[in-house]
Amino acid sequence: MKKIITNIMILCMCMTAALSACAELPPTPDTEDKAPLHKIENAVLPRLSVGESLRMQSYMSGGRALILGQRLYCMDFDQNQNPALCSYDITSSKPSDFKILLSDCVPEFICSYSDRIYFINKNSGGNIESVNLEGGDRQTVKEGPCDFLSIHGDKMYYCDSSMVFCASSLLGVGEEIVITEPCFYPYIIGDKLIYQLFRNEHLYLKNLSTGIETELTDLPAYAPVLVGDRLYCTVEGGVLSMDTDGFNPIKYEIGKIQGIAEFSVRQGKIYVRGVSGGKEIREWNFETENPKESFEYKITGSYSLCEYIDENYAVFSNYEPGGRIKSFTITDQNGRESQFYSGKILA
Repeated sequence: MKKIITNIMILCMCMTAALSACAELPPTPDTEDKAPLHKIENAVLPRLSVGESLRMQSYMSGGRALILGQRLYCMDFDQNQNPALCSYDITSSKPSDFKILLSDCVPEFICSYSDRIYFINKNSGGNIESVNLEGGDRQTVKEGPCDFLSIHGDKMYYCDSSMVFCASSLLGVGEEIVITEPCFYPYIIGDKLIYQLFRNEHLYLKNLSTGIETELTDLPAYAPVLVGDRLYCTVEGGVLSMDTDGFNPIKYEIGKIQGIAEFSVRQGKIYVRGVSGGKEIREWNFETENPKESFEYKITGSYSLCEYIDENYAVFSNYEPGGRIKSFTITDQNGRESQFYSGKILA
């Protein structure tokens, strides 16, 4: 894996749209400035700091890792190769002091409040659970299935068993409905909420103070992330970006991808990696300013998903072609990498 964090501007995100079969050779990116999809009256999306943008990416990636102080909390595997909630000390360049906090756990959307870790446990049917930083005092906060967990202030936000976006206390009481229809990718930025409506898979923006909702896209779009003054999301056959006021949408056509793909924007370049052309893993990349001239395409032998990223670290799950996790990688701000798995340092 190449250096990921050499400058602060780095972003990875996961696209979870299941797309159909693809052309053997994808076309070069087709970009065209068009009329605005929808003018966002008096509701311009905010410009995020680099750190906030990276946190938004981690959320869209499923959030199976989190760094607090000098410890990494992540999904890993116990001695029996079962998924578990684990932690490592990352004070040095290589993870150490491996601890299994919960051995019967597939944690997603890991977040924290005070001295506790909160997460969705896919192994328990999607319950929201919490545990202290040492793995003790385990509690089921909300019975699932739940999805898209986040914490803002002293409130917990999540999609319930019907994929309706709700808010409650950190004890799971006093539940309130935020979005009445089923949705995906709900992400709160201040008093604004971006989400994908299940009914048509379009992206929407809701002002939580006024209740005003605005349609951002007129086509299915997935896993939105704000980078600089642009909103990026994945769509069938490529990547869509637009100004934060809804103007100047640009679609980058790359051909269709099968299954889960990794999408990233870093240093003015777009990267898309996924399965295409049968079972081959391929990567497309091109510059945002001159995509046709900079377009590159290659077959790669490995696949990874970014589980967590901030200004100092990135944590990746490395997959075999069949979909099994073979290792994890942590990369620091100086580009130093360490591969690890189940408490063992691999490289």
